[in-house]
Amino acid sequence: MYCGATASLCALEVLAHSAKLPADMIFIGAGIPKSVSIRTIEETDLPAKWTGPVATKKTKDIGTSWAKSGATAVLSVPSVVVPNERNYLLNPAHPDFSKILFSAPKRFVFDKRLK
Repeated sequence: MYCGATASLCALEVLAHSAKLPADMIFIGAGIPKSVSIRTIEETDLPAKWTGPVATKKTKDIGTSWAKSGATAVLSVPSVVVPNERNYLLNPAHPDFSKILFSAPKRFVFDKRLK
């Protein structure tokens, strides 16, 4: 599961990958308890040109390796879209995934002024 640290970051991530304003979106909050381990990837851990418009094989391999390792339920990575903010990958196959608290889904509508 691919998540952002805030609803606004999630919205910007969606907009960065969409040709038009998406419709029928929902927002689900996730609370990660302190007891759930998080692996953190820093910019210095990433290959050159990791901020390009298309993910590199090396960056994809980092995520694949993390998921296959089963080491943590959460992987924290830098956002390309908003520098200094974080995205989170959640591994539903990890035993600690069940400790993550999810809010009820809420409708999310993009402001029509966004283009």
